[in-house]
Amino acid sequence: MEPLGLYVHIPFCRRKCFYCDFVSYPGKEALADGYIEAVIKEAVLNKEYLEKRSVDTLFIGGGTPSLLSPKQFLRLVSGLGAACRFDLNEATAEANPETLDEEKIDAYARAGISRLSIGLQSHDDGILRRIGRAHAFRDFAKAYETAAKRFSNINVDVIFGLPGQSSESFVSTLEAVLNFSPQHISAYSLKLEPGTALAEGYEGASEETDRRMYHAAARILSERGYRHYETSNFARPGFECAHNLKYWTGAEYVGLGAAAHSYITDGVHKRRANTRSLEGYIAAVNRGEKPVAEETVLSETDILTEYIMLRLRLKSGIDFAGFEKRFGFSFADRFAEQIETAKKAGLIERDEHGIYPTLSGFDLQNALICEFVNAI
Repeated sequence: MEPLGLYVHIPFCRRKCFYCDFVSYPGKEALADGYIEAVIKEAVLNKEYLEKRSVDTLFIGGGTPSLLSPKQFLRLVSGLGAACRFDLNEATAEANPETLDEEKIDAYARAGISRLSIGLQSHDDGILRRIGRAHAFRDFAKAYETAAKRFSNINVDVIFGLPGQSSESFVSTLEAVLNFSPQHISAYSLKLEPGTALAEGYEGASEETDRRMYHAAARILSERGYRHYETSNFARPGFECAHNLKYWTGAEYVGLGAAAHSYITDGVHKRRANTRSLEGYIAAVNRGEKPVAEETVLSETDILTEYIMLRLRLKSGIDFAGFEKRFGFSFADRFAEQIETAKKAGLIERDEHGIYPTLSGFDLQNALICEFVNAI
């Protein structure tokens, strides 16, 4: 059986960024010790997956995982290692610059973390204040330089379309990041989510400005040796995020922690989501119950739809041979009309092996996906 991915959600943060709609709880760090023990117990509750199958990727996300003390972080990873069959090829921890220091970086290395993901978002301190970030660019520079002494696989997150950000200032952010030569860069278009502080007073960048920034990222990063392997992700060859590729290729993974999601097959294909409540999560696990709030069994149509949606996020696209092996029929024959339409529109390229989204296809991703999904 193929190895699993393991995602662990750390829902603590010092304060909520103005654009953030992830499940995170400012000011509840006092619950961290109990939460860590609950996550380890949840791993044991999932022993039918985590003991029987090896785990080759680990991703500790949040929230702000770097809020955990070195002792807490080491307890988390060692406890998970005792409950799971770790055979890790990649282990990622997310971090915010203002909470990352030499002691924590040392703890991450000792815990077996092999990849750091640092959330910069912008090099402009004024923009950082407008979006509620707690760090300045100098904090990022210090954290990155310290981390680079121990880690040779670092991702930096940036966002475009931010308030007060011009195309020129976004390019300046990219250039500032490139001065550090990270192995991976994630460049995300700002999504204004309902209920967030930023959505209440900011209409967002124009579509033209947003796309200009995106195209600048694709051009500049390509020129500097980064491969645009997924809609928002750029990597030097060999440094693509193995864990996130599991999501986009339909591989199985288990999620632990409040609001964590899993995709597993146990006779049937299932997606499940844990409760979002921090206290409810801890209480359920301590009662010996799996903290699952929702579970969906996928039909074959659901699986096909997800396959197309997720693969069209990847530059590698849809491989005809792999598709036929999975579903038992030819993608090229079934979707011949849609392939021709998308190709004429410049949204994909095609050869005898498969179809591959173009930059225009990434621009118009929803339209591209709908072209195929609506034909199912």
